Amino acid sequence: MDTQVEESSVPFSKKDRLFSSIAARMLFFVLFLADILWAFYAFARLVLMSVIYTATGFKSDWVKDRCDNAYTSLRRSLVCGVCLFIALFSPAFGILIGCTYFLTYDPAGIEEVVPASLQAQFQDFFKPGG
Repeated sequence: MDTQVEESSVPFSKKDRLFSSIAARMLFFVLFLADILWAFYAFARLVLMSVIYTATGFKSDWVKDRCDNAYTSLRRSLVCGVCLFIALFSPAFGILIGCTYFLTYDPAGIEEVVPASLQAQFQDFFKPGG
C-alpha cells in the first residue's frame, strides 16, 4: 500500500510556505525602506520646526503644536522602524512589538499609523469593560 501523499493534495506544501515566507519578508523590507524615508522626513520637519520655534522666542503656540506633532511623528517612525526590522527575521514578533507599543503608549497612533483594515481589531481592546 502506498502511504505517500501527493504534493498537490497537501494544502500547503514546503514550496508554498517558503514562498510566503520570502514574500512576507520582502514586503516588510519594502515597508522598512519607506519607514526610513518617513524617519528622515520627520527628523527634518522636527529640526525645521524647532528652529522656527526658537526664532519666535518660544511664544508661538501654533509652531509649538507643529513641533510637538513632528516629535510624535519621529517617535512613531522610529518605533515602526524597529518593529519592521525585527519583522524581517520574525514577522509575528515584530508585529507583536508594534501592537504592544501602540496599545500601551500611543493609542491615538492606531488611527494614524495602523491600516484601516486592522483598526477594527484594536477597537475591541478599547471597549469599556472589555
